[in-house]
Amino acid sequence: GVVGGMISFWLFDWVGFAVQLGVGSAVHSFSSTASTDAVMTYKMAMNGCGPAAISLVFSAAYTLGLKAVGVDKLKLLLALGTACVAFIVPTASAAAFAFLGCIIVGGIATALDSRRKTREKAYEAALKPPKDTGVLKRMGINKMCGIMLVVITIALFVITQILLYLPAGSFGASGDKYVAVFASLYKMGISIYGGGQVVLPMLEYEFVTRTGYLNTTVGGSLGPMPVDAATFGFGLALAQSMPGPLFNFSAFLGAVAASVPGGILGFLGLFGPGILLIYAVMPFWESARQHAWVRCTLVGMNAASIGLVFAACGSLFVKYCNNASEAAIFGICGVLVHFFKVWPPVAIF
Repeated sequence: GVVGGMISFWLFDWVGFAVQLGVGSAVHSFSSTASTDAVMTYKMAMNGCGPAAISLVFSAAYTLGLKAVGVDKLKLLLALGTACVAFIVPTASAAAFAFLGCIIVGGIATALDSRRKTREKAYEAALKPPKDTGVLKRMGINKMCGIMLVVITIALFVITQILLYLPAGSFGASGDKYVAVFASLYKMGISIYGGGQVVLPMLEYEFVTRTGYLNTTVGGSLGPMPVDAATFGFGLALAQSMPGPLFNFSAFLGAVAASVPGGILGFLGLFGPGILLIYAVMPFWESARQHAWVRCTLVGMNAASIGLVFAACGSLFVKYCNNASEAAIFGICGVLVHFFKVWPPVAIF
């Protein structure tokens, strides 16, 4: 049931969350109190973490690409189109909506393509009706409760996005930062489909090259660079090394930007919409997945989301592999983990 699902989630997640929150808070405190020389030394020491962590994103992109796209031409075009859109979106405030639009278009494309007789073999797995019926009906959530959860999720999104554009100081200096962290990550959580690697470009937009918010608003309270590039790379490396989902990276970024409360709110902001929508969809999914067009829609949504993973690879490589040494670190770490199966923390650090 619902309680069992939440317990399972927390048991899987708590170690990575605790480490990310603790280290992020320590970095926040160090950056606020240490001397300029000490901060520069720290950043130089962390420079190699970014390229190493990015190599694991490439490895994940390759594995996910083979699974969700393969050599199918339509899926390749959907992934390529989404990647191109991700590269040209100018601001973080627009990225979430652009990415969501690409994923929806991908779903529609494969839903229509699956209706062609000549393409039935390409959708053979999706066209097979599910055999494990009745499982989701035992979750204890009725349809009215599901609708209420959807309304709550969307209402929170609308409210938080409005709060971002209120005048600076509306919640106090610290309060503005907490609201900005939660609202920014909630926007990603409600609009992203496809896993942790997909959200990396948006996280980088929001926390390293934050644009689209005036300094006189709550959204601008975090400043133009809440997290510097070296710290972002270090946090990504740490997230890749920890058990649990890559979304735990949100706790690190939130803590670096706004200490412990920011880390907790960042974690809730990124995970919250997905958890709410999973439980909201459960009462409807059992009947919805009986329709072939629904299952075929997911094929295109998965393919389009892979484009975001490859876009993350490209954008992060350009920003974190700026010289031969960093490129060498990237290559060595990727080979060690992907081909020699070296434990990621050993390869990265």
